[in-house]
Amino acid sequence: MVAALKAHAAWLVNALGVNRNPLRRPIDRLAAGITVLLLMVALIAIPVAGMLGFSLHSDLTQRAAQSAATTRPVDAVLTTAPEMDIPVSEVYSHDALSSTAVAEWRTGLHTNSATVQVPANASAGETVTVWVDEAGNRVPAPASSGSIVTSAIFAAILTLVVAELACIALITGTQGLARRLSMRTWDREWLYLQHGGKSSQL
Repeated sequence: MVAALKAHAAWLVNALGVNRNPLRRPIDRLAAGITVLLLMVALIAIPVAGMLGFSLHSDLTQRAAQSAATTRPVDAVLTTAPEMDIPVSEVYSHDALSSTAVAEWRTGLHTNSATVQVPANASAGETVTVWVDEAGNRVPAPASSGSIVTSAIFAAILTLVVAELACIALITGTQGLARRLSMRTWDREWLYLQHGGKSSQL
């Protein structure tokens, strides 16, 4: 790996060199220039991904604060026994059991109900916590600080990985195309020399 990187760096320096090298062709200099630009993009992607993660964290934190200001938790009573979401045959452990049941709660004079996820060993009559809006309708709970941090870090890492892989793919494709074009040029030059011509590189 280290040897490959050293060889690649040597090629890049030679392709961008200002000295007159008869073996260097314009396509090599062009490929090297594009490679340098893509390497710069790969470096710039690091702080950009960090800023994206920071911006997403701020946005999610603001949304969670707004949600917490307009929602509240209430106690709801299960009115039905839990029902399995998936067949027992597909569950590998008791901890993985997941069930749903109908829960009811009162908001003023009105009674609301919804299907909620409950532990598999829950039973009718038990109390669970649900989040509701100002009208008493069930809504998702505000995001926790831990989930916000996790989402921001995941988004930043995903952005960085995609950008780096895209740069690597473009660099590889650019150099591969340049190499093929260069080899074709050398083949034509060699064929020309075989027929008594004089090399343009001499």
